[in-house]
Formats: sequence, structure tokens, C-alpha cells
Amino acid sequence: MQGYDLIIIGGGISGLGVAAEATARCLSPLVLEANTCCRATSNSSLRIIHGGFRYLQKLQIPRVIRSLNDQSYVFRAFRDAVEPLPCIMPLAPRGLKSRWPVTAAAITYGAIMKLCNSPIATPSVISARKLASIAPIVATRGAYGALCWNDVLMTKPERLAHHLSQAITTHGGEIREHSPVTAVTKNGGHFQVTTLSGETIASPKVINTLGPWLDSISIPTELKGRRPEWCKGFNVTIAKQIHPTHALGLQSPDGRLFFCVPRGSGTAIGTWYVPLPASLGSVSPEAPTVTEDELAQFARSFNTAFPEAAITLSDISGVEAGVLPMKRQTSTGPHLYGSEMIHAVNGYTEVISTKYTTFRSQARRALGSYS
Repeated sequence: MQGYDLIIIGGGISGLGVAAEATARCLSPLVLEANTCCRATSNSSLRIIHGGFRYLQKLQIPRVIRSLNDQSYVFRAFRDAVEPLPCIMPLAPRGLKSRWPVTAAAITYGAIMKLCNSPIATPSVISARKLASIAPIVATRGAYGALCWNDVLMTKPERLAHHLSQAITTHGGEIREHSPVTAVTKNGGHFQVTTLSGETIASPKVINTLGPWLDSISIPTELKGRRPEWCKGFNVTIAKQIHPTHALGLQSPDGRLFFCVPRGSGTAIGTWYVPLPASLGSVSPEAPTVTEDELAQFARSFNTAFPEAAITLSDISGVEAGVLPMKRQTSTGPHLYGSEMIHAVNGYTEVISTKYTTFRSQARRALGSYS
């Protein structure tokens, strides 16, 4: 049996993030991926690396700082795979999304950005007139002005994954695709990981990043962490370009928030969430099925937020779906976990990820002081 410092099960962004951080600590990790790295839920996001502005609404300053630091890392480390993404959200007449609370939040966020040495432009609140000149398509709902901020857009997510993979293999790690794991057992001070081909690989530490498919392999009961409920999240793409340069944040009357993100000559719109059954046996890890009825519900709700679009099922050119952990079902859909869940016991760690943005800091948490 060949030995490694660390075996990582799952080659999504979480698994690659852990492996990259492990090689930075001079460890020799092995990544075992059942299919192709970063092709399932990791490939089905809106591709926004956000800086955590939304967390100011609940004064979650540590989460803002963490997101900003991770966003800055991605922007600086993968410049040929990302670009700045200007975003606009019309202000509400009253409440937390009205002019004065949002202005105070923008000033606070800008100050935190400077303290974090963020390379991204700071946010501002603009007038209705300026909004009409930048994005006339949403001018009718911008009577109170709009918030303008910048996030980071992954223009080439496959290139980012490639760079991570290259860094892992260049610095002493190994990645094996099409190597599904069937079991993890513990023998003394080492784990034994068995693959579908019958190979058994030894390591003193295992990190399982399979998320919704943690239970697709045999794991000793005493090692398992808590399992959340799950939901399906999906975005749609349309051929129409709603805005060529800016992402637009639009809220429907029932409180659902939609983002319209430039995607080449078209637009990606998301995200819609649907609760999944307790058993995920019939759900495909690669691409959970989205029904026509679910797409119709999405279109109806989006059209209440943005009637000018008037999208129909025939306008939808693509669907990107993944599986995410949810806390509970609410009147406006599933309520998701805000950050990853990490369970560690006796050298075995399970990671249930919720955000693409924080894959590096998540990896550091998963590895802890291991070096």
C-alpha cells in the first residue's frame, strides 16, 4: 500500500482548495475524484466571487473580512480566469435597503476593504439620474437611486480549477480522476481508503469533501458528522444580454432576490432553490434534474421582479444545477447555511461547503494545525 500525508475524497473546489493548502504546508496529499474535478456543483454557480457586503446587514464583520480576504486572493492569484464585476441594486423606499442604511453600509464596507488591502473598487450610492445613464433598463425601479459595488466574476472557471490542480501536482500532490471511493476504515493510527477498483491506500488523515454524497461510501459510524437537509439550487442562462457589463440585483414582491450576471452574449440568472428528499439516492451528483414545472415557477417569480424581461421557458438556453445544505424551508424558499460545516474526529474530517468564494479559508479550517 502506498502512503500519503493526507487523502482528500472529492475533487470539487473544496477538495482542490484543501489539497492546494496542504501542498503549501509541504504535505503530500492525494485527491480521489469519482468523475472529473470541479464538474458538479462547483461548476454550477453564478461564478461570482463575492466580498461579503451582504453580511453587513447582520453586522457579521468577521465574515465580511474573511470573504474580502478570500476574494482578494482569488483576484490576485488567478488574474487570467477572473475580472472585476460591477454590480447594481436599486434602493428601496424604506427599510434596511433604503438610501441611508445602505449609504452607511457602503462607507463601512469601503473602510473594511481598505483595511484588508482589497484590490477591488469601493462601493457607492448613486442617484436615480446616474442609474438611468448606467442601466436604463432598471431606471423605472430606481427612483431612490441604487447601490453600486464591485465583486469578482469567474470568466473562466475551468482555468481557475486547472491552476489549482497544477499547483497541487507541481508541489508534491497527486490527483486521480475517475477513482470513486467505496470505503474508509481505520486500522490503528492510519486510515485505509478503498477505491472501486479494489485498491487500498493508507494515510494518517482523511478529509472527505463529498458534501451531499458523504454517505455514498462506507464510513465507520463513530466518525460520521451531522447530516443537514439538502436543497437543489439552479441558475438559468438566456441568450438575451440584459446588461453587457453590470450584474443587476432585483427583488421580487415576495422577497426573493435574483441576480442577472453577464455571460458572454447572454445572461445567467439565479438562484432558485428547491428542497430535496432526505434520501439523495435518485439525485445525480453531476447535474440534479430540474423539472419544467420548477423552471416555470422560476420564470414567474423572476418576471414579478423584472417584468421588462418577460422570460418564458423557450427563452431558457441552459440550466446549471447543484446541491446545497439548507437549514429549513421558509415562505420564500429554502434558508441556506451561511458558512461551511466542518466535523473532525480522530484524524477524519468531513467538509460540507456552502460558498465557492471561501474555498481557501475553508481549507485552512479543515486542515487546522496539521502540518
